[in-house]
Amino acid sequence: MRQLGARMNGGPAGRPVTGLLAAVMASGLALAGCTTIPTSSSPEVVRSVPQGASSVAPRPNISPAPGLGPYDIVNDFLGAGVDADAGHSTARQFLTTAAARKWQDEPTVIVDETRVGDPIISGSTATVVVTGRRVGQLDASGVYTPTLKGMGTGDEEPFTYTLTRVAGQWRIDQLGTGVLISQSEFAATYRARRIYFFNSAGSILVPDLRYTPLEGQSLATWLLQQLLAGPRPELAQSVTNEVPDQVGKPSVQIGDPVTVEIPGSQNLDVTSRNGLAAQLAFTLGQAQFAELRLTDGGKIVQVPQVQRDAFSAVDFASNSPDNAIPGASVYFVRDGAVYDDTGTPLKSPLGLPARDLASVAVRRSGNVLEAAGVTVTGKLVAGDENRLSPIALPAAPQSRPEWAPQGDEIWVGVGSHGAIYRLVSGQRPRPVSVTNQTGGAPNGAVTAIRFSPDGARVAMVIRTPGGPGAVWVGSVVTSGSDVRIDSLELETPPRLSVSDLTWADPTKLLLIAAAPGAQAQLWDMLSDGSQLAPQSSVGLPGAPTAITAALQQNPVVSAGGDIFELSNGSWDNLGKSKLAVPGTNPCYAP
Repeated sequence: MRQLGARMNGGPAGRPVTGLLAAVMASGLALAGCTTIPTSSSPEVVRSVPQGASSVAPRPNISPAPGLGPYDIVNDFLGAGVDADAGHSTARQFLTTAAARKWQDEPTVIVDETRVGDPIISGSTATVVVTGRRVGQLDASGVYTPTLKGMGTGDEEPFTYTLTRVAGQWRIDQLGTGVLISQSEFAATYRARRIYFFNSAGSILVPDLRYTPLEGQSLATWLLQQLLAGPRPELAQSVTNEVPDQVGKPSVQIGDPVTVEIPGSQNLDVTSRNGLAAQLAFTLGQAQFAELRLTDGGKIVQVPQVQRDAFSAVDFASNSPDNAIPGASVYFVRDGAVYDDTGTPLKSPLGLPARDLASVAVRRSGNVLEAAGVTVTGKLVAGDENRLSPIALPAAPQSRPEWAPQGDEIWVGVGSHGAIYRLVSGQRPRPVSVTNQTGGAPNGAVTAIRFSPDGARVAMVIRTPGGPGAVWVGSVVTSGSDVRIDSLELETPPRLSVSDLTWADPTKLLLIAAAPGAQAQLWDMLSDGSQLAPQSSVGLPGAPTAITAALQQNPVVSAGGDIFELSNGSWDNLGKSKLAVPGTNPCYAP
């Protein structure tokens, strides 16, 4: 970590600090065997931005003490930059008047460690160079962008600070834009927050991840500002926002109830008022767990769904993105047939080895089990448990199929050029249009494709020719009968080889991936590429080959030809059986 104790340790020598990445790589990822999937945060192992504790302890006020040298001024300036007070006013005390006026405090740059070098002093000026490997950064709205180089840290970068004397005291006169913060300080101070919007169907809230160190009233104000500003650009065409166009002064005041002034909200129709209240309840509930009261011009706005003056997220439970699927069950493939979570073949044609299935995706529609599968010869078949029909697709390798969360459709990756096909009941398969910042889909085989529970995002593993598999996340845009994937973005570093993935919840992905020189194991990360960390392999006989998960259900993998589920930090036979449960390619289905 940054050497805040330098003055007690003998002076400002340059402090090269070995990062966590080097320690993990040197030990062959030995930490992986003793970590578990957390419920609220991830251990900082390789490139992680943990959500942190439920509250952030107040930091002591930092201000420049008289007589500090250039090293200590820069060192303490970095410490003050951790506090995101109004315009980083605390940190600006370490700048000259002119520099404080011009300095732009965005973005927030996260490095593995801040290494403060020895000052070079020449008369009344001094230069201090701080170095670090960039892990990621935040923009002004708290959107995180990971560094995608190596295993998630960039090259050593210099950050130069020029100081001058002001009334006999050293102050920073020239510096780059943004705040520099170490990974450990970021993990201890910032938390992942969710800004909620609705999916295109207007039925489920979609969380948009942002990071901030703020708490209490400051957090509530910040959350409302982000909601008013709308979703991140990548989600803009996949979600809807019921916040009316603003001509007045929206505000939020912490209390019981929390009072939210939204000009124009009184004029919204019934559906929009209900939707706005749901967005406010889930978003602002992170600042204070209390009921909310919506006002317009100081007058209470009635929310039709609630029919009382105050409301909370409980009143909109049906819109929660965290609602578990009732009765979700695990299915898997053994010798070409489909088995259930008791290790019993299905009592239907799906349970017969003659089906010759290599992978399957199933869902329940009423009393009928619908299925889509890929045979060992690479053919897509779809139908129900009684009859599967071949689907005409280009002759090429196919991914495990996936049912879309909303709608009667199956998606599958086909071939080695990033092609994805969408099969709607009663229609011919259609290729799905894919766009990213550099054009269309990356050139590579889509070996896995999974929808987020809300259906607004899709995560894929794409393996480029001759290269490793990588995770790409895009937004699902629906326009009439047309569906496309927009803003597809790479989320994993190039030296991590990913083979499969699944969504654990609306913001967390579980991956099967291998670091250089190590066998594949379970990793997790958030959907914006943050919090990438290896997880427990305790109980597995070898590298996992496929994974599935569902809301509030244990993750399930196939490994060594058997099926395992994660429970209390270790992997056990599916269903806690004392005997091995042979099988591959597990999947959850309602």
